[in-house]
Amino acid sequence: MPSHSLPKPGFDPPATSADAFPRLWAAIPATFLVAMAAGLALSGHNQAVFLRINAASTEWLPPALWSAITLSGSVLGMIALLAPTLKTQPRWLAAAFLAAPLGVLFSQGGKRYFDVMRPAGVLEAGSFQQIGQKLYVHAFPSGHSTTAFLVAAVLILAWPRDDRRGRAALVLLSLAALIGLSRIAVGAHWPLDVLVGAAGGWLAGSLGVWLSGRLRFWDRPGGVRAMAAVAVATSLAMIFVDLGYPQAHLYQIGLAAWGIGGAAAALMRDRER
Repeated sequence: MPSHSLPKPGFDPPATSADAFPRLWAAIPATFLVAMAAGLALSGHNQAVFLRINAASTEWLPPALWSAITLSGSVLGMIALLAPTLKTQPRWLAAAFLAAPLGVLFSQGGKRYFDVMRPAGVLEAGSFQQIGQKLYVHAFPSGHSTTAFLVAAVLILAWPRDDRRGRAALVLLSLAALIGLSRIAVGAHWPLDVLVGAAGGWLAGSLGVWLSGRLRFWDRPGGVRAMAAVAVATSLAMIFVDLGYPQAHLYQIGLAAWGIGGAAAALMRDRER
């Protein structure tokens, strides 16, 4: 066999057609989100849209529920939510971990480079709904929206059955959008922050899925054990870390237990093999 045809160490080709990267699914949501963000930026109505959505959200859901939804979009919350999938779909968490460096660079780098003031730093106190910890700086882009759409991209693009990807996408994109909406409802972000964060998260998640089709550590017992250990550690941290939403404290503890239990189940399954 010619030497140039040998696979690189630790870099495996996709094993089945199910691993083929769905390019259209990766491109269309990202294009839509970028177009929406560009339209809003050019319209100059970012603040007006924020005030309208924030005011309306007070009638849609109570503050405790908005707190729980927005907390789910944190990095720790998303890892805990995904932990039980290690037992049957380890590629999802693997793709999320592979996407994380780009997601963090995009979100945190953007926050510090653009240094946009949040609603609390611009608008008069009491003129809009604020839930949880009051934040004033580093608005753009929304980190929670980046994380939510990164995970949505991972789940949708790596969905194990092509014929059901559309149904899954409808549900998962709706949930990711709800988390993005929650950032406006709690008064933490402008709509433009959410849309740009969502676009960046989707692109990062797409890269993670592409890489997971080649770096197949998740297909090995050692890889699953390593991811389970990370999930246990981060879920344990949720018990002690203040994520800024006291009205969702019980939900935070429950989410931590969900993550610990899910990771433990994956470890037990791995031992039984």
